[in-house]
Amino acid sequence: MDKAAPLPLAPESAVSLIVDDKLLAVIMCSPFDLDELAAGHLFGRGLISTRTDLLSLSVCPDMRAVRVRTASGIGAAAQSEGLLVSGCGAARVELFPRAEHQPRTPPTAGAAPPLCTSLKELTALAKRMFGAAELYARTGGMHIAALASGSSFIAREDVGRHNAVDKVLGRALLDGLEPSGSILLTSGRIAADMAAKAINAGIPLLASRSIPTTEAFSLALEARLTLVGRIGSSLPLVYTAPERILADSPDAPV
Repeated sequence: MDKAAPLPLAPESAVSLIVDDKLLAVIMCSPFDLDELAAGHLFGRGLISTRTDLLSLSVCPDMRAVRVRTASGIGAAAQSEGLLVSGCGAARVELFPRAEHQPRTPPTAGAAPPLCTSLKELTALAKRMFGAAELYARTGGMHIAALASGSSFIAREDVGRHNAVDKVLGRALLDGLEPSGSILLTSGRIAADMAAKAINAGIPLLASRSIPTTEAFSLALEARLTLVGRIGSSLPLVYTAPERILADSPDAPV
């Protein structure tokens, strides 16, 4: 009798994030792209804002820890987050203080015009994102996030939706992409911490195939972050800052 095919499992393990010799968090995540996860987590928390804020970033050979040293040494004074399970992000929104870490302000000299897009364009980006979800296709138990910036398109998967967002934010930071011209997409519900990550990173538009929470909606409303929900459906929902959404042309391709 042939052996049964192995049951699908979503990869998950505990990874310690050590910043300036301090344990900042233990993140339950899919243990790959950990350099991006660490950089994006710090970026989304507002602890760093550019690639030059990172003096060193190294992933331990056993993939159980990432060590980061910052130019400012801010990790030593940052509030620890404890254990971040893969099903949730940072439940304590005060870890993203609005007063201490204001949203990143892009440079004015030669700055790109304000970002505008259409629902058809967002739907096409979401379709491209879901097309890159190889692990989801294999297991059915993963999340994916993507960041579109000009001709650049970054997609990353993880067992946690907030981790997938951190990974694309980290790749964008390490590549030097300008967040003010970027669109962030996610397969999961938009919780408060995910909205805060986008705001701290200076990203103007966040779209999901799910919907935002009430706290995420309040944060986006205050910061003028455009939130779009149910982007994969026939009736996407624009929750906040609709001025960035252009009217679709009837004959525009999807």
